[in-house]
Order: sequence, then C-alpha cells, then structure tokens
Amino acid sequence: MAKRKRPSQRIRRRRQRRRRLIFGLFTLLLAAGVGYLLYLDRLITNTFEGRRWSVPAVVYATPLELHPGASLSRNEVITELARLGYQQRRQASEPGTYSGLANTLSIHLRAFRFMERMRGSQRIEVVFDRGQIRRIEDAMGRPVPLIRLDPAVIGSFFPSHGEDRLVLAPDQIPVLLADGLKATEDQRFDSHAGFDVLGILRALWVNVTAGEVRQGGSTLTQQLVKSYFLDNRRTLARKLRELAMAVILELRFTKPDLLSAYVNEIYLGQDGSRAVHGFGLGSQFYFNRPLGELDAAKIATLIAIIRGPSYYNPFRHPHRARQRRDLVLDILHEHQLISDREHASARNSPLGVVEGTRRGGTYYPAFMDLVRDNLTELSVEELTSLGLRVFATLNPRSQDAVEAALAQALPRLESARGLDPGSLQAAVIITHTQTGEVEALAGARKSGDDGFNRALNARRPVGSLLKPVIYLTALEQGHHLVSSVQDEPVSIEMPNQPNWTPRNFDKSTHGPVPLIRALGESLNLATVKLGMHIGVDSVAERLRALTGNGPANRFPSLLLGAESLTPLEVAGLYGTFASGGFHMPVKAVVAVLNEQGATIAHHPFSMRQQIDPAMAETLNAALGVVMSKGTGKRSRFSNAGVAGKTGTSDGYRDSWFAGFDSARLGVVWLGNDNYTDTGLTGATGALTVWDNIMARLSVRPLPPPQADLIPVDYASGQLAHDRCAEVVKIPLPRGTPLQRKSGCGITLRSVPQRIRKWIHLE
Repeated sequence: MAKRKRPSQRIRRRRQRRRRLIFGLFTLLLAAGVGYLLYLDRLITNTFEGRRWSVPAVVYATPLELHPGASLSRNEVITELARLGYQQRRQASEPGTYSGLANTLSIHLRAFRFMERMRGSQRIEVVFDRGQIRRIEDAMGRPVPLIRLDPAVIGSFFPSHGEDRLVLAPDQIPVLLADGLKATEDQRFDSHAGFDVLGILRALWVNVTAGEVRQGGSTLTQQLVKSYFLDNRRTLARKLRELAMAVILELRFTKPDLLSAYVNEIYLGQDGSRAVHGFGLGSQFYFNRPLGELDAAKIATLIAIIRGPSYYNPFRHPHRARQRRDLVLDILHEHQLISDREHASARNSPLGVVEGTRRGGTYYPAFMDLVRDNLTELSVEELTSLGLRVFATLNPRSQDAVEAALAQALPRLESARGLDPGSLQAAVIITHTQTGEVEALAGARKSGDDGFNRALNARRPVGSLLKPVIYLTALEQGHHLVSSVQDEPVSIEMPNQPNWTPRNFDKSTHGPVPLIRALGESLNLATVKLGMHIGVDSVAERLRALTGNGPANRFPSLLLGAESLTPLEVAGLYGTFASGGFHMPVKAVVAVLNEQGATIAHHPFSMRQQIDPAMAETLNAALGVVMSKGTGKRSRFSNAGVAGKTGTSDGYRDSWFAGFDSARLGVVWLGNDNYTDTGLTGATGALTVWDNIMARLSVRPLPPPQADLIPVDYASGQLAHDRCAEVVKIPLPRGTPLQRKSGCGITLRSVPQRIRKWIHLE
C-alpha cells in the first residue's frame, strides 16, 4: 500500500486560515445575534414597561344635576341615562340600570369619583310632575336635595399616532373575557413559551376541515408583539422577529401581565382619526357601557372583532359580525365557560351595538381643541400617559341642540339660496353668561368632523357685530340712547385711495335719528357719523380693552366691522356685555386631577370689570331693542327678553349673530371657506340657526334694568306713550332733556286717577 503523502506546509497554512476565518465569521455572527437579541430585549422591555401603563387623559363633560324644582322631564333624564349607557330593566338591581313607570324613575347610579369626593353606587327614586322634578329620595326613602349623574366621557388625549385606549387594571378584566380569549385565540397560553407549534397545527387542521378560518395560529403573545412593534408585512424575516420577541416577552414578564397588556392593547376598530385599542374603550365605543357591565353576547362580539376589525365591523357588516360572534359563543360553550341557557340566550340576542347617538368614548374634536388650548401648562407626555382626569365644561344637552340645529337649518338655507348642498360651513359657540364656561362648540357644520376648527381659527370680517362697541364708547363719552345723529351720505378722504363712501343696507337715508334706532336698525351712515365724531382711535382702543387685542384696521372702515375676529373672540367680547360688564375668560376646563385624585391644574372662576355696570345695562337694553324692533325682530324670541346683534360682511360672505339671555350666550357664524357670496345676511342666516338652537333649550329672559325706564318713540327718540307711537322703554341718565312727541302731550289716565286729580289728591 502506497504511503499517504503529508499535505505540504502551504496547504496546511491555507487550511488553518480557512478554519480561523470560519471561526471568526461564526464568532461575529454569534456576537451579532446576541447583540441583536440584547437590542430586542431592551427595546421590548422599555417599550412594554412604558406603554402598558401609558394611560391617556380622559375628559369628562359637565354632569347633569338632579334636584327638586329642576326643569327636567322624565324623558329628558332617560335620554341622558341612555347617553351614559344605562340599561332599562324591570328593576334597577345593579349599577348602570334604571326602571320606572308613569311619573317616576328608579336609577341605580354607578360609582364615580368626582372632583370633590368619591360617590359610591346608590339607588335613587326621582318623581316628576309637569316637566319638573318634584322630589328625589334615596333607597331608604330619605329626601335627596341634589345629586349628579356620572358625567359622560367626551374625549381623551391619545398620542399623535392616533391610538386611544381606556386602560383596565387586572381586577377590572371580566373572568369570562380572560378565559374566552384563551379558548378562542390561544388555548395553551398558560403553558407555552411564546409560540405554540401544536396550536399552529391544530388551527390548520380545524380551518381545513371547517372550510373557513375558525382559529388562528398566532399566540396571544405573538398578537401582542404585532400590535406593539411590527407591521402587517407577511415575510419570513418579520415572522422570525415576531417569534424572537414573543419568547423574550415570555421570559421577561408573567402570564397575567401579558394577558392584561393584551386586553388593553389589541386593536378593535377605527373611530375617525383615532384607533380604538383595548377592550375597555372597545366596550364604550361599540356598546356605550363599561366592560364590567357586558353580558356574554357582547363580550363574544368584542372577541369576534379581534380577527378582523374592518371585516367584522358590526356597524358596516352586522351579518358577518353576528356569524363570528355566534362561533365564539359556541367555543365558550364547548369550554364550559357559559351554561346551556346563557349560550342559547346569547345566540338569540341581537348584536346590540350603539350607533347614531353620542357613544361613551366618542369624542368631540372641536371642543377638545379648546380643552387642549386651556391646558398649556401640561405637556403632551403628561396628557397622553399619566392617566389624568380632566373635568370640562361641555354640556351634552347644549351640544346636542347645536348639532341638531345645524343639521336642520343648513340644508334649508342652502336650498332657499340655491347653494350647493353641503357647501355652507358653520361655527357655533355657546357659553354661560355668568362664568364664561363653554357649554357647546361646533367648528364645522358637522360637529363630529375632525379638521379645521372654524370656531377657534377662522378669522372672518364681523360686520355690524362691532357696532355695539361704537355705541358703548359713545355712551361712555356722554351720549345717551336718544342722542340724535344724522343718517346722511358720508364721504371720507382716504390717503392714496378714492374717498370712502359707505351706504346703508337699504341704500336710503333717514335724516336725524336717535342712537337707539341707529343701533337697532344697524344704520351704517349714522354709525359712521357717530364713530367719526367720537374718534376712530377711541373705538379702536375700546375694542382693544374689551378683547385684549388691538384691531389691525384703525381706519374709518373699522366702524362698519371691517375687522376679522374668530367666533371665540366674538364670544369673549359679547360675554362681557352679557355678564353686565365683567370680562371672564372663555374656558373649557374646570380642573385636572391625577390618578390619586389630587388637583394638579385648576381653572377657577375669574372676572375683571371692563364696563361700568350702568353702561352695560344701558347697552344691553339697546341690544334688547335690536331684537324687538330692529334687525333681530324676525327672531321667534324677539319679545322674549333676549338681546343680540346681527352682522353681515361685504358681499354677503359672512353671516353672523351673537345673542344672549340671562343664562347663555350664543355666537353663530355661517359662510363658505372660499369667501364666496352666500346671499345670507346675519338676520336671514346665522340668526335662524341661533333661533333653532335656543328653541331646543330653555330661554331665560334677561332681568329688567335697575334704572328707571323711559318710554320714547323708537323713530324719533321723543317722549311718548304706546297709544300714540311705537314706544321702546330704555334707561336714560337722570335729567336727560326730552322733547315730547307731537300728539303725545295728553297723558291718558284711568278713571280712578282722574277722580283723585279732581279732588286734589294727586
């Protein structure tokens, strides 16, 4: 046998280099793999720890207060209970239910932590009589002087990527939900290490034999990884990364932690621009009820939606959703999680999703913009992660009135004016006259739309809405409501421009008129004459003092409202009038509490006197005449003790109205975003919307002025009485010289008055 030759030294060296290269590459790959796993470990740990406790701030509306004497009907209270997700039952035996017959309601209130204290769940009985609450009693029959319903959730500060959730603690997760998720999505959840080979094979077999997708192969942990970290691409690299991350999660955290995170994280649908995550918010979004109050059928529906929130959307595809829900119920029954009776009852029940009304968890984006503006002292991180509770001023009943009014009035106006359907835009703000708190806000014709907020950001010419500032300035300089001003042609020289020659709306002149008529009928020529007499600069400075911002236009055209303001700024201006001369910041937030219930931001009531009360009273009396005799007289409330002013910009581009009673101020703007002609004046457009809103709310007349009211002829300002002239009763400074109207010299007296005069008793 031939002797084997030893490899040459060159070959040996080559082999040694090859082995070292392979070992080096292996070491490098191992180090890279370990490094990548360490990177994944840190990424997962930091993200999971931070995100599972990242709780968006929740914003609550003003709660409805119930007390004897309140002007609330039984149906109105039931409507509010429905908004809050209360269910009508034969007996109100558990929180979140109500019952009642005829003129009574028995309500089992949920527990709620208000700003001042925690209120436990309790039962009350409310008795109604002729549209009012007659009495309230507790479960022991003792009288209750005042009680509040739990406030509606109207929004939350979810992060910029649009994910919203209502985080539940482990003890808030229903047992049926936890066990149902395992039964339908991951039967070996309690024992696997993040992935389940047997589960994949079993799901494949079940789906093939059933001819449909009945089970998934991904574990709950893998689904959690996809929701937290990954996109929807179906590639081998992504799947391997998913498996690695799932294993790391299982090694780092306990099964209860993972299940709790899954319940709070899983994607369940889309509500406009926000993504609905977690079963807590999903329960509110689909059923308007807390998760703990759901029955087996509704829990099964939420579990069903997991498989495809778009495909099984119960609003758009109720048949698919019900089929999938029934399949989940079958699985729950097979695993003995529900009884035969519960199974049969649940399968026969409708889906029960709530649509067409404001659901809990549904937000008001326009109002939320103002809330955000009011919370500048808090950072985005604080608002989106610390579980803060924001108590806001929105009154859902007022908001409903605004939305219903816009939905009814705008199509009618478009049809009457030949405008394209849907082209007319709107903004509305309703505030409380004595606090400045915003009760309702619409930034568009459809208040649920998220986008450009016209109530806060649309700066539009206000037209005659600015005229009360001119007349207030004149009153403060010594004029009074029967002071005469000439309504005659005006031509004002302008630097480097043609002369400015304004005209009245009716293109006529009226000669000498009293201020009360000039304001009431919104006479442009008389207003310009008055404004030029008292000084444009004086008017500009008064406007600056009232609004906090100096006008951009300090030319004579300012006198006819050639100045752009937002509806919010108009609300601030007219709020000072409505409050009797006191400026109160328009606000949307009362207080912010942390998770422990401590107040971390407080927005107390504040006011600053801007107008002498007597002057404010006189101006408001004049604005009342605007409604009863002037440009507001077409209002159905023209003689109901309200005050207001119409406004129209050049070319009918903007229709405005600002009006108030003793409780509410409402500002309405209508127009097109492209500044085209709407054909609407303030009286034919915005006033009709304001009327529609106030018709849905209770109008409370303004209190009569404390000063003596003098009857004068509206046309001339001369002393008169209602048997010889069109009389308005207005406050005038004591000692104001008055000329008696011709034909009104004989004071008509009653028979008893004549007798007393004859016998010298009078």
